[in-house]
Amino acid sequence: MNKVGIVIVATNSYFVLGVRFIKRFHHFYNGEHKIKFFFFSDQDPSDYIQDDIDIEYHHDYHADWVQGTNSKFKNIIKLADKDIDYIYYFDADTSINRPFDITNIIGDITGGEHFGNRSWMKNEKPFDRNPNSKAYIPIDTDKEQMYYYGAFFGGQKDRLIDLCKLLHEWQIEDKKIHHEPPWNDESYLNKYFHYNPPHFIKTEDFQFQVSTKSGIKNTRDPNLNVDDLKEVLKTNKNKLIDIIDGRIHAQ
Repeated sequence: MNKVGIVIVATNSYFVLGVRFIKRFHHFYNGEHKIKFFFFSDQDPSDYIQDDIDIEYHHDYHADWVQGTNSKFKNIIKLADKDIDYIYYFDADTSINRPFDITNIIGDITGGEHFGNRSWMKNEKPFDRNPNSKAYIPIDTDKEQMYYYGAFFGGQKDRLIDLCKLLHEWQIEDKKIHHEPPWNDESYLNKYFHYNPPHFIKTEDFQFQVSTKSGIKNTRDPNLNVDDLKEVLKTNKNKLIDIIDGRIHAQ
């Protein structure tokens, strides 16, 4: 049995979505690996998540959505000394609706095929085409072209830490030239995976739902007030919840 760390970055209004993800992951997970959640947020989730879930809170703050999405690499690096075998990152607005295990995602380095890879991205991938960018992939590349999620990736802990250190260095270098890749952290992941293909999960084999806001609007607004939703979450600390049409539903 492996020890698997699940990383969530859930600052500002994404706190509510991150709590939903953890509660639903815990409820539907039926695998043999031991799961520990690492929750990066501006609010401690202990009043919102049942006590039998193994979760470690890390305080983090983001003034805007771009800071939040770009923080995942540096946050994962902070887990280098943790007693875990694998680490997997999921966006906070991910959900799950059926029993699952994680056997198919275990690999040295794992990526997920973007749901648009074989449809609207079929003929042209949205890679960073700026030749001065660390995320640059030329249009005439001779490598197989596949587009991966930024919403999910992971792998063996030491391998993933090394990957995140490299991508974080790329972020720092691009800041020096005032360049932000078109899809932020996702562009860096795609650059690395383009030249170093990971163990990948096809869209049809990915058991999670990504970018599931469930009716909560303007989540990228750092000042969005979700106190009413937090209050309902707190009341239902020990229950499975879902979010439907922007409202918390206890199940």
